[in-house]
Amino acid sequence: MIRSSFAVAAVIAVALITSGCTATTEPAVPAAPAPASSTTATPGLQALPPTIVSPGQLDGTDIAVVIGTALVIAVEDGTEDQWHGTTADVAIAEFSAGGSDEGATFRPGFVARGIGSTTATLTAPDGREIRFTVDVVAP
Repeated sequence: MIRSSFAVAAVIAVALITSGCTATTEPAVPAAPAPASSTTATPGLQALPPTIVSPGQLDGTDIAVVIGTALVIAVEDGTEDQWHGTTADVAIAEFSAGGSDEGATFRPGFVARGIGSTTATLTAPDGREIRFTVDVVAP
């Protein structure tokens, strides 16, 4: 009886060991190539946040904004698409209208495009004009 137990155990052990060595019937799926990047990441660099201000903080001031970021105007909810703006030099800063798109709400603001200073005007829904200067600076 002991002999037959050893024989059964040996058959099971051989079956388990050799089953791990058999070829699979499923085709191998190649790994997806890593997406190519047009730029290489530099360690330690992070995206900078926008500068966020309320319209009341802007009138008659100079506001510094880092190039490549934006000056976001924190307007009252529901009025985002009713604000309008202009700059004297769109190569330095350019107005970006607010509003809703596909369920997302965007606040109006100014995109910092080039280093320098430009005067800007923000027009409220009631027609009141807010004049200020946007100083686009290096990070």
